[in-house]
Amino acid sequence: MNAALIPKASSKPPVPLIGMRAIERMLLRHVFAPVPEAKLIVAVICQGIADAAVLEDYTRRRAYQFLLGSDLDHLADLVELNPEFVREVARRARYLTTQKTPKPKKRTRKSGAR
Repeated sequence: MNAALIPKASSKPPVPLIGMRAIERMLLRHVFAPVPEAKLIVAVICQGIADAAVLEDYTRRRAYQFLLGSDLDHLADLVELNPEFVREVARRARYLTTQKTPKPKKRTRKSGAR
């Protein structure tokens, strides 16, 4: 995770343009099949988007890590949503302020580690 993409403690969250209910309804229209499990996953994704606009710094930073990291990719794949589409929706609704997406971090083993 690129630390430059995560908001600083002193920065205020953006003021969103639309509410979360509208985003949730729009994402539900794009899922493969709106079964209860898909609704739950979309609700988790929407909670992550909403947390990106919270005043509490810890919650906001964790939301940015979720939205810009691979966790969103895994959840979006379960309901056949494009994770870049979800990020773009969050950016255009002004829940996310960054325009860049981070490169995935390469995980390497230290010598001697199991």
